Amino acid sequence: MTGALDPARRAALTAGETGYRTPAEPAAGLRPMYLVDGPLGLVSPTFDERETSLLLPSGIALGATWDPDVVRSVAAAEGAEARSRGFDAVYAPNLNLARTGLSGRTFEMLSEDPLLAGVLGAAFVEGLQGQGVAAVPKHLVCNDTETERQRMSADVDDTALREVYLRPFELAVRAGAWALMTAYNRLNGTPCAAHAELLAIVKGEWGFDGLVISDYFALHETLGPALAGLDLEMPGPAIHFGARLAEAVERGEVPQARVDDAVTRLLRLAGRVGALEGSERQVSAPAVPAGRAHEVLVEAAVAAFVLCRNEDVLPLDPAVRRLAVIGPNADRPCFQGATFGRIRPGGGVTTPVEAVRKRFPGEVVHERGVPPAPLGGFAVSTPDGRPGVLLEHFRGGELVLSEVRADSTFIWFGDVPGAGPTTEPGTLRLTAVFTPADSGRWTFGAGGSGATTLSVGGTVLASRPRPAPGDLMGQVARAETTGAGIELRAGEPVTVVAEMVSAGSRVQALTVSCTPPSAPGALERARRLAAEADAVVLVVGDELETSRESRDLASSALPAAHRELIREVGRVNPRTVVVVNAGRPVDAPWAGDVGAVLQGWFAGQGFGEALARVLAGDDEPGGRMPVTVPLRDEDRSTHGEVLDADLRRDYTAAEPTGYRHLARSGARARFAFGSGLGYTTFRFGPAAVDRAGVRVPVTNTGSRRGREVVQVYVRAPGKEDARLAGFTGVRLDPGETAEVTVPLDERTWHRWREGRWVVPPGVHEVLVARSAEEITQVLHREW
Repeated sequence: MTGALDPARRAALTAGETGYRTPAEPAAGLRPMYLVDGPLGLVSPTFDERETSLLLPSGIALGATWDPDVVRSVAAAEGAEARSRGFDAVYAPNLNLARTGLSGRTFEMLSEDPLLAGVLGAAFVEGLQGQGVAAVPKHLVCNDTETERQRMSADVDDTALREVYLRPFELAVRAGAWALMTAYNRLNGTPCAAHAELLAIVKGEWGFDGLVISDYFALHETLGPALAGLDLEMPGPAIHFGARLAEAVERGEVPQARVDDAVTRLLRLAGRVGALEGSERQVSAPAVPAGRAHEVLVEAAVAAFVLCRNEDVLPLDPAVRRLAVIGPNADRPCFQGATFGRIRPGGGVTTPVEAVRKRFPGEVVHERGVPPAPLGGFAVSTPDGRPGVLLEHFRGGELVLSEVRADSTFIWFGDVPGAGPTTEPGTLRLTAVFTPADSGRWTFGAGGSGATTLSVGGTVLASRPRPAPGDLMGQVARAETTGAGIELRAGEPVTVVAEMVSAGSRVQALTVSCTPPSAPGALERARRLAAEADAVVLVVGDELETSRESRDLASSALPAAHRELIREVGRVNPRTVVVVNAGRPVDAPWAGDVGAVLQGWFAGQGFGEALARVLAGDDEPGGRMPVTVPLRDEDRSTHGEVLDADLRRDYTAAEPTGYRHLARSGARARFAFGSGLGYTTFRFGPAAVDRAGVRVPVTNTGSRRGREVVQVYVRAPGKEDARLAGFTGVRLDPGETAEVTVPLDERTWHRWREGRWVVPPGVHEVLVARSAEEITQVLHREW
C-alpha cells in the first residue's frame, strides 16, 4: 500500500498533523486517526474543561485492586466511551514504576512491582482494545521520576532493565498492545526516542508489530530517532520528521526501508481501528453501556480501597446515632494530580460527606478542620455576573475571542480554537470577580507561557517573566506561578485580572491560583465535633497541586495541618477512621493513634459512593497495597537519590527497590506490599508447587463473604530477597473452601545473565503469602 505514495508523501505520515490527529492520505485510503491522553479518562484534545469524560480510578488505585478483571472492566468502559466519541487511540496505561513513591506522577503508576504492574497493565490493554481502540502504554522506559524528565538519564544495568523496568512493557506487548509511547528521559545517556538498542528489544526480541510514538516534543533531531526505530513524531505539525525525514532519506542518511516500516506500522494501526478504507474497528468485546459505566467505576473504587488498620471500628453500624465527617478532602476530594491529562467528570461527583449523609440515617456533622486551596474551588463570576471566568484573546491588539470558562488553568497545544495558532503573538486576559467568604490575607498567583501580570482589586500583586525557551514545557507542566498576599474583607467583591503576553510558541498556557487565609478556630471546631460523635470519618490527603508533571515530592508526609488534625481528632475519639485520599504511598507515623486506616487513593468519580458502601459494610474493601509504605522515607533504597552534574540518576546503585530492598535490609514496613485487611478471615491449607504453579486450599473462617488474594513470591538460589511471581484472588462464603491455583509462567524462574535469560541452578524457594511480609508457608523447587 505504501508503494502508491512517493517518498515525500510517505514521510509526511511519520508526524502528527496536530496535537491529537494524524494526517489523512486519500491515495492510501487513510483517514485521520484521533489520539487522546487517557490514564485517568479521556482528556479533552483542546484541554477544554467543558468537555467532560468518565473519571477513572487512578493507576495506583487500579494497582491496589490486584484484580485484572476489575482493571479490564474499567478500561472497557473507557474504551466504549472513546469509541463513541470517535477516538482511535488512548495514551494509557502508564507502566512506569513507583520506585521512589515521590514521583509527581506516582498516582498514574500501577505499582512498584513489575509483575503486578505488567499483569494489570496487560488487562488494561485488553479492556481498551476489546472496544477497537488502541492502547498506547507509556513511557518506555524508566520515566519513573519527573525532575528534569526531558534531560535526565536513568542509568541502569542490563539485569535490572530487563527484569524490572522493561517487564511491564513486555507483558503489555504480549497482551497485544497496538502502540507504545517512548519516554522523554535518556536511558544510559541516550534519549529513549533515539535508543536503537531499546527499540530493537521491543521490535526484534518481543516481535512488536505496532506503532512506536514519541512523547510530545520529545524529539530534538531527525537521524537518531529515525534510525533507532521511532515511527511517529507527536504532536504535529512535523518538526523533525515529515519533510526533514524525507530530506534525510534523499541524502542517504536514512534508508527508505526505515520510513516504509514506520508507514506500514501506521497503516496497520489504522486497519485495526477502522481508519483504513475497507477496514472495520477490531471490536472483540461487548461495549459497556453508558448507563452502566458509573457503577463499574464505583465497584472499581470499592475494589481499590485498602484497609490497613482496623481496631474493631469498621464496618460502622449504619444506625450510628451521630457520625462526624471531618477533613478538607471530605467535601473537596482530590481525584487526580495536576498534569496535562486532567479529567473533568460530567454530571457532578458525589463527595464523601454527601455520600455518607445519604447512606447513614443518623445525624452526620461536618467540619473541614483546615482550609481548602485553589481558585477553581471558589465561587467566581465574570464582570457581567455569569458564573466562571472571562477569557479574552487578543491578536495585534484586537479582541479575537471572548469566552466564559469554569477553570483557572488553561493549556493549548498548537491552536486556540476560535483564536488561531499558538505560534502567533498575542495576549490572553483572564478576568474574574471574586467575593471572599472570610476576611484576612488571601494569596493570589499567576504564571503562563509568556510574560504574566496579576492584579487584584486594581492593585498589581505580581509579575512573572516569560519562561526560558528551553524550559517552556517544564514550566507549563509545573504550572509555576508568582504571587503575593492581599488583605480582603468578607463579602466585598474584588476583580482579579491576569494578563499573559506571548511571543508565540508551540504551547500556550495560563494558570491563576488562590489560597485562602487560615481559618480561625477550624481545628477546635473539628476537635469538638469529634469528641461529641459516636464515630469519626476523617478524610485527609492530597490536593490537585500536590502531584504534578515535571516535579517530584520532597517527602511522603501529609501536610503539617493534616497531620495535626489527625492527632487532635484521634486523641478525643478512638473510633476514628482515617481515609487517605492520596495518589501515592503516604508516610503514616500517626496510624497507631487512630482506630482504622483506609487507603482511598484517587479512586475516580465513584469515590464518595464507594466509601459510604465500605464504611457501612455493604461492601468489603477489596484492595491490597500495590506499593510499600516504610516506617520512614530513609528506609527506602532510593532515599537521597539526586541527579549528578550530568543530570544522571544511578538506578543500579538503588537496586532492588521497594519491598525487595526492605527484605534485604531487614527493615519492616508500616504497610507492607501486598497487605490489606477485609471484614472476614481466611486460612490457607497445605500448598503444593509444580511446573504450572502453586495450588493452595483457602477457607473463609469468618462470618461473612469476602475476598482473599493468594500471593506467591520466589527467592532464587543465593538471593536475600524474594520477588512477586504470581497472585490469584478468590471470593468465598463463610465456611467455604476452594483450591486456588496461582499460575507461574516460565519467566518466574529465569534471570538475565550475560546477555541471555537463564535459570539459576539450585533450589528456588517458593513463598505462599498474604503479603511480602506475611509468609504462610515455604515450598521448594529445584532446577
